[in-house]
Amino acid sequence: MDPNVLYWSGAFTNFGLITLLAIRGVRQIRSGEVARHRRSMLTCAALVLGFLVSYGFKLRFLGRENLVVWSGLEIGILRFHETCVLVMLVSGVVALVQARKLRNTRNFTGDPASPPAPRFTVRWHQRAGWSGVAAAVLGLLTAALVLFGMYERL
Repeated sequence: MDPNVLYWSGAFTNFGLITLLAIRGVRQIRSGEVARHRRSMLTCAALVLGFLVSYGFKLRFLGRENLVVWSGLEIGILRFHETCVLVMLVSGVVALVQARKLRNTRNFTGDPASPPAPRFTVRWHQRAGWSGVAAAVLGLLTAALVLFGMYERL
């Protein structure tokens, strides 16, 4: 088996786990489970960070894929996938920054004595979170197409 395809198969599994945890995190916050939501999202962030580190090693030891043998459609799908991943990363960072601002508010602590969260911060956190989850779902779907193409070329 091609080491690059093996690497991307593992990365796809990781991406699937990230996406499932993100969806679970949305359900948790809707249920008022703030601490569980936070754990799910931080686990997502750790898995993304793990992927980014592994990708650096992958580039160093396995190199880049040979896109010369890819069709124009496959390259287009890959570029759309990369855009989804970029949106997911930026959205995740924005959501994390906004979440840190919410830590001492009643939205997070549940304590009526804590100050209410600024609506602006909550809105940015929610929008960034939704953008990240949507990008993760689209990214996972396009990753499946990219990986399928890689297996076809074996």
